[in-house]
Amino acid sequence: MYFTKTFVSAALVAAVNAHMKMATPSPFDPDNLNNSPLDASGSDFPCKFGGGYTASGGTVNQYELGSSQELSFVGSAVHGGGSCQVVMTYDNPPTADSQWKVIHSIEGGCPAKQQSGNLPENPDGKDPYTYPYKIPSDIPAGKGVIGFTWFNRIGNREMYMNCGALELTGKGGDKSNFEKLPDMVVLNIGDHPKTTESVDYKFENAGDSVEDNVGAYGVATCGNGGCKEGDSTGSGSGSDAGSGSSAAPTSSAAPTSTPAAGNPGGVFLTVPAGEPSSTAVPTSTAAASPSTSAEAVPTSVAVPSSSAAVPTSSAVPTPTPGAGSGSGSAGAMSGPCTSEGMWNCIDGKSFQRCASGAWTSVQQMSSGVTCTSGQSMELGMGAAGRRVRAFVA
Repeated sequence: MYFTKTFVSAALVAAVNAHMKMATPSPFDPDNLNNSPLDASGSDFPCKFGGGYTASGGTVNQYELGSSQELSFVGSAVHGGGSCQVVMTYDNPPTADSQWKVIHSIEGGCPAKQQSGNLPENPDGKDPYTYPYKIPSDIPAGKGVIGFTWFNRIGNREMYMNCGALELTGKGGDKSNFEKLPDMVVLNIGDHPKTTESVDYKFENAGDSVEDNVGAYGVATCGNGGCKEGDSTGSGSGSDAGSGSSAAPTSSAAPTSTPAAGNPGGVFLTVPAGEPSSTAVPTSTAAASPSTSAEAVPTSVAVPSSSAAVPTSSAVPTPTPGAGSGSGSAGAMSGPCTSEGMWNCIDGKSFQRCASGAWTSVQQMSSGVTCTSGQSMELGMGAAGRRVRAFVA
């Protein structure tokens, strides 16, 4: 029987080759940029440099100081969103010792808003969510490198970073204004601390240009020293300071119901070696924002439905009482809980988790996938006619 390590955080199966890549700004050598996160060791920090991938090729992003730009992506494995930063350095090529500064922070909902798991699987699909930001008007003109970083909300504790060539034009400002910008946050690689799973992230020093999408998933405040539970910044939600735009796309551009038609949740399977890699990413233009939801949302589905019965496993231990102090009916729990990370499988068809001291909302399992009813620290599952053993990170 085939077993695979499974990381379960919502209700869909996402292949590794559907991870997100930066479309705009245009990245270095887009045809050879893979969509995996930074290596956990930090060996390819910054920008995934290494293994033949260098700060060369691609289109130079020529931006005027003070101009409005857009961060956009291709891919579908959004891992329930998370938080992103738009960063830059005047070094080209940059190194691990370069001075990276933050010009815009997106707290929660990046690279997708209000997603419990992933979008329907399509490694080359255009992400319907885009994020406007402004180039500071008071920093020096010149050449450098621009990039984005992303800390995913659910799944393995990872850091993503893509970069591209940058040329700033216009009347240059003072370098001291650049140095006053917040330092880039680095977590989840090498000896750096890990982010907290299943919550949105606010940054200790997000800067003056911030898009705040923190919502119903709880929040932790993160900096280079690690993450602390709760919002310790004192800022409210729903603000968009300094970006010069409302930032969040309209409902027609980012429907929250569409992903559920394909893959409603987030069961992340490690794909065995030998799976085909994603195709080359076409070079993007600055105007990448989709105009309609029909154009924006990919339609392929990651998990085929199956009519075959999936046996449940009797080997999963019966949950111990007292896992949560909340209340519920028909197996669903609500309110506070005490056993952080505890899973609650309801009738084999849906589940929830104890996260940040409270039970999350109930999520449906993917078509053809069942879980073992009850509460446990590991979510026993069956998928596509075979058992899947769950491991909690």
